[in-house]
Amino acid sequence: MKTLRCFFLSLAVAGLAAVASAQQNNANGVADRLFPVLGRLLTDDQRQSLRGILQADHAQLQPLEKAVRTSRQALLNQITSGQFDETLVRQYADQSAKAETELTVLFAKALSQMQPPLTDQQVKQLRNVQPGRYQDYAGETGPVPQSHLKLPPPLPRDTNDLPVVQ
Repeated sequence: MKTLRCFFLSLAVAGLAAVASAQQNNANGVADRLFPVLGRLLTDDQRQSLRGILQADHAQLQPLEKAVRTSRQALLNQITSGQFDETLVRQYADQSAKAETELTVLFAKALSQMQPPLTDQQVKQLRNVQPGRYQDYAGETGPVPQSHLKLPPPLPRDTNDLPVVQ
């Protein structure tokens, strides 16, 4: 009987921890998804402030994130169904875009209310971020990875653009 009670108690504690973690990750997830560079630029005080503001807006964020997920899933289902319907694709894409717009506005509002506000140096770094796969979050483009393949020089070609074999 005691082991059963301990089991249910540990299950309840794990459930509460999971809910708390999901709420914190939800607030962090919006920030990371919209402006991933902020994770490296913000101080601990700024990060805590932004997290608190986003958690206060949790009731607004959650339905918008759900709308984005469901519209993207519906869009993916439409695309993979084999029956292309441009009207449905536009409808799902529009739903996703509207929800993303609202999420961006809520995040921008939270960022403007964050205490302490962004420093001039942080603003400069944010403005210098170049979107792309190989960006350096310090504000400059980072090194592009070198190809690991060493290709031989191209073969000479004849007038029909075919390789000449000797």
